[in-house]
Amino acid sequence: MDISRPFAAVSPGVESDVLVDLAGVTVGRTGREVARRTGRSPTGVQHALDRLVDHGLVHQTPAGRAYLYSFNREHLLAPAVEVMAGTRRELLERLRTLIGEWKVPTFHASVFGSYARGEGNAASDIDLLVVRPKEIDIEDEQWRDQLFELRERVRDWTGNPAGTIEISEAELPRLRKERPPVIEEVITQAIDLAGMPARKMLRAGR
Repeated sequence: MDISRPFAAVSPGVESDVLVDLAGVTVGRTGREVARRTGRSPTGVQHALDRLVDHGLVHQTPAGRAYLYSFNREHLLAPAVEVMAGTRRELLERLRTLIGEWKVPTFHASVFGSYARGEGNAASDIDLLVVRPKEIDIEDEQWRDQLFELRERVRDWTGNPAGTIEISEAELPRLRKERPPVIEEVITQAIDLAGMPARKMLRAGR
């Protein structure tokens, strides 16, 4: 899955970029605004908007010398578009549910890296930081099974490999002191999934 544009797996054209952008707001946007936000050419976006207006998925409203475009949420295909627009949120919710059901609770779990930034492509890893409670041995069978299932589910849900970094809660004091690049990346980008929030966990004691 292209992690910057998940919907491209089923609809790679300009129209999908336009629809997902408009589905994310409740106000109208000009064609130039849509082009700027999607990174597509103004001409290509305008052609896409014209086609989507013809199909009824987008409303066109005069606004002075320009037009405002808005997503038609009453259209029969609107639910499919909203699913595409919500793909990123859906993955985060699935991860939170899965990790929240672990028999051995994690001290912390988060997503960071290209997925957290909304960048990357179909070959990108989905980077996860998992902090094992200090009382849980690294070879604990149930803990290892949970991590294996997590990686398998990420692959099944997205097609992307899970780049899992596993550390022990006991390692946190050293990491806070040494501040390796990955820790700085987690502090600035992490999307929390479970346990103690990343910023609180990694800034404690500074």
